[in-house]
Amino acid sequence: MRTIQTTVKTEKNKPFNRPIHLYTLYDFDGAGHNLNYAAYDQDVSFNSITFAKFPISHESVSENSSGQIDSVKIKVANVNRLIQGYLDQWNLRGKKVDIITVFADQLSNPLYKTIDTFYIDSYTADQNIVEFTLSSKFDVLDVNIPSRKFLRNFCQWKFKGVECGYGGAETSCTKIKNDCETVKNNLVRFGGFPSIPQQRTYVQ
Repeated sequence: MRTIQTTVKTEKNKPFNRPIHLYTLYDFDGAGHNLNYAAYDQDVSFNSITFAKFPISHESVSENSSGQIDSVKIKVANVNRLIQGYLDQWNLRGKKVDIITVFADQLSNPLYKTIDTFYIDSYTADQNIVEFTLSSKFDVLDVNIPSRKFLRNFCQWKFKGVECGYGGAETSCTKIKNDCETVKNNLVRFGGFPSIPQQRTYVQ
């Protein structure tokens, strides 16, 4: 069941207020880095964290008859392909997401907030929108279905592993097709699928 602090109830019930929705996606790259976005017309600083303005929104968060939040959908603009790039490189299923509601006139006070925590259950993407379906419980399996994602420009092989087969002098790899082709001359072993159309619908 959601717990809403008294300070938040007071602010919410004022005749005039400006609620702002903030979003944090935790450890999106497996290296401990977070994405912080604000559904607002400018960057928002709250609790010593800067949330970048971004075209993002979510459907209403509501409780079921048992007082639990089943799921919620978040929509993110994909016009500049920024989010698409994250989907192509990392598996985001199971990642933790906080939806934080704050108020424009109380940004200096970290007590004036409501946090709903979810986990990414699935997502779809086309050339315009990425839609995430979030679960309120960490019950998503740590398994990809299918077990391998078909990515256009990103190699999934371990660098210098059996599938990669590279034996040259380079000590690192960006896993991007251009690097494999022009720097390492190893395109024949590239672990991506360059023939996949650029404008596609992506489902995970």
